[in-house]
Parts: sequence; structure tokens; C-alpha cells
Amino acid sequence: MKIGIIGGGAIGLLLAAYLSDEYEVTVYTRRSLQAQRLMREGLRLVKRGETKCISLQAMPFTNADISDDLVFVTVKQYDVAEIINRQNQFDRAETVVFLQNGMGHVKRLSSLTKKNVIVGTVEHGALKHDDHTVEHTGIGKIVLARLYGAFGQAANLAKKNIPDFPFEIANDWESVLVKKLIVNAVINPLTALLRVKNGELLKVKPYYEMMALLFSELKQVLPMEDEQAAWDHIVNVCEKTADNYSSMFMDISQQRKTEIDAILGYVLEKGKELGVPLPLSQFLFAAIKGMEERGAEHG
Repeated sequence: MKIGIIGGGAIGLLLAAYLSDEYEVTVYTRRSLQAQRLMREGLRLVKRGETKCISLQAMPFTNADISDDLVFVTVKQYDVAEIINRQNQFDRAETVVFLQNGMGHVKRLSSLTKKNVIVGTVEHGALKHDDHTVEHTGIGKIVLARLYGAFGQAANLAKKNIPDFPFEIANDWESVLVKKLIVNAVINPLTALLRVKNGELLKVKPYYEMMALLFSELKQVLPMEDEQAAWDHIVNVCEKTADNYSSMFMDISQQRKTEIDAILGYVLEKGKELGVPLPLSQFLFAAIKGMEERGAEHG
């Protein structure tokens, strides 16, 4: 099976590193320089202090004619629209998997209903050191759920036993994405604003109280079958990724745009729809947007 991965960020490179053992993988990057480096020097996977070098195919996404059997889209939430606008480039791909934080992209995927469209969540920790080096900082799983069509070739991944990189199939796409959205909405903005690693949210009592206050807002507008299980999941993710910096923290630190619109922006939209005021979410949203603007001015 041929697998294409659109996006050369941390998650795209981590996927490429693990899937290259079993499949023919091509990474489609935004910048031609990154593709050239991946082709020339290979992809380096750092895990538990050891480095493994992997050879694979890479090329710029612009003008690429993508004919892979299965395509993963791993770009940031705010870049999904651009990928969908250029869907003619992957017309021949039967199955496309979208792995983004938040839920703002789901409504955009309705133009792809002729394909098998899968949405998923990534529970691994990954840190991109440079254009061809990714570190696996936390072992988790990737959960996939059907949005349109069938699972297609994506079903084969769940049958494979890839060490430290399991895939899981779920039935209800909305519950899968909401579960991850709740985690992202609590951990990401707080760690970015407070400038702390994920584990500090559990260690410092006032930070823990902030988490609880934010969660109490989220549960008013997001569907949760079991509120206690949802809270326990947030705590569990904080524990498992205690030494990690969240992706939003990293984006702010490196003066990049964050995914706050797709995370808390989506939550605030739900609040408006339901007529529920969400003052803490609104405060955090404005704080992160302000930090983004300040970073752009000084970048």
C-alpha cells in the first residue's frame, strides 16, 4: 500500500517514521527545502535517547500529483481549507484521513463526500527538532472514525501491530473529536498562557483550580456522556505528557499562529448557539489571540 502524508510537521514526520517500515511512504511538504533534505539525509526518529534514520520519498505539495492509496492530512487546522481547495491534486486517492486538533475543519470536509473521509485524533507526543528530525516524546494511539464513506485502506492500519504506534477504530466520529477537543481546550491555552509544561497544571494547586473552572464551562456546551470520565481523561493526559510542552505553548514560543480558533473558537461558537455565556473561555481566547498578535509584531 502506498501512503501519502501531507504536512511535514511533528505529527506528519512521526507518522512517516512509523509507517515507512511497512508501507511505501511519501511526505508532501510545504517547502521544497524540507523535501530535499528528507530525500538527501533521510528522516531521523529520536526515541528513548536513540536515533533511527529512515529513507523515504518526499516532495513539495505544490503541483504534486498524489496517487497514493491512503492519504493523511496532518497540516494545522488553519491550513486545511487550502488543502481542500487543491483536492484535485489527490483526486485518485480513495481514502483521506484528517488528523487535526479542534473541530472547526469538519464542516469544510463536505466537499469530499465522494471519497472515504476519515477523521482522527493523535494521542502521541511528538517534537520536531528540524526539517528531518522528530522525537517521539510520548507513546499513545491514533483513533480513527468514519465521516463519509467506508474505512477503506485505513482499516488495514488497525489490523497491523505496529510497536509503540497503535491505530484504533471508533464508531462515532463526533465523540472521538469532542474527547480530544476537551483535552486541547483545557491544556493548550492554559499551558500557553502560564508558560508551563503540561504536568504543572496538576502540580500547582491554583493551576489545577483553573483547569476545573474551565472544564465546568466546557461541559455546558460540549456533549459528554460521562463528565467524570472526561475529566479523568484530561488528568491522565496531563500525567502521561507531564514533561511535554503543549503544541500551543510551542506555537506561541516560536511566534507561530496557534489553533485557538479551531479549539476555543469552536467552543465559543457553541456557546453562542446555545445562549450560554463562557467568560473564562472568552478570556483565554482573547489572551492567546493577543499573544499571537504580539508575536507576529516581534517576529
